[in-house]
Amino acid sequence: MSAPTRAAVRRARRPLDRRARGAMAVLVGVLLMSFLASLSIGDTVLSPIRVVQALFETQGGIHMVVVDWRLPRALAAVFFGAALALSGTVFQTITRNPLGSPDVIGLTTGAYTGALIVMTSGGGSGASVGIGAILGGFGTAALMALLVAGRGALGYRIVIVGIGVSAVLAALNAWMLLRARREVAISAAIWDAGSLNGVGWEQAAVPIVVVTVLMVVLFGARRGLWLIELGDDVGTSLGGRMGLMKAGLIALAVGLVGVVTAVIGPIAFVALAAPHLARLIVRNGPAHLVATAMTGATLLSLADIIGQNAVPKHALPAGVVTLVLGGVYLIFLVVQTARRRY
Repeated sequence: MSAPTRAAVRRARRPLDRRARGAMAVLVGVLLMSFLASLSIGDTVLSPIRVVQALFETQGGIHMVVVDWRLPRALAAVFFGAALALSGTVFQTITRNPLGSPDVIGLTTGAYTGALIVMTSGGGSGASVGIGAILGGFGTAALMALLVAGRGALGYRIVIVGIGVSAVLAALNAWMLLRARREVAISAAIWDAGSLNGVGWEQAAVPIVVVTVLMVVLFGARRGLWLIELGDDVGTSLGGRMGLMKAGLIALAVGLVGVVTAVIGPIAFVALAAPHLARLIVRNGPAHLVATAMTGATLLSLADIIGQNAVPKHALPAGVVTLVLGGVYLIFLVVQTARRRY
């Protein structure tokens, strides 16, 4: 093994330093506080102690508010935010591009296209729309794979191709909305905003289990991400089957974003920003995945809290909040990337 390779491996395996451990502890605290706040804040404001008491009660009005109404939404924000963040870190690692997240390269738009096809064809049940969204995400990923296959420069090429595919799909989505019945168009537009409103146990339970399984599999495959981050040459020299690992990780990432989009609609910014913010805490390796998941969970949880309470008597979808924040962050990323490149 060459000296540069050994140095890269040592950097990847370096344990967390004191600053990183402290930052991780702070992140855990912020996530717990945001989760508790999502259970406490609403039309009926509850103290944290009362919320904890309600979790152990079996009946009563406060128990219904906390356990039946707020808890599934709060858990969905945590698990779905973590899923989006991990999906983003997979794509950014594989493309080696800071803009390589599913909302930038068109996968969320493709999932929306799949859902729209189901909605406008008359099969508008929740399960069928969800399946359509997942298939739309995988179909978009397959199309992009065909367009970029064998052409080199994967990182910037996949972003450029993804933006183009996203624009075409957005035009197709607009055309379908214009041709749809009014009630279908209104329902689709609400879903496109990306909202946790109305998410209860019936909508959240199975998707939470699915994304948990996918995240566990992704953590089990973290060595593949580590090898990809080191580069194809180094990864191959360390025994990695790079093509197979990339295909499997992409499938996991598309599955994560597809399931989340199927339930709450497209959510921007989280998959893009969470991996970058996590790298401010830890550099790479399995600890980076943990930090990324917690950062994504915190971002979506806080976005939902802000959306519910920023405008009195008017709940904003979490996707609107993340889109506003994401626009500012995307401009910052583009400027920083351009400075480093030129």
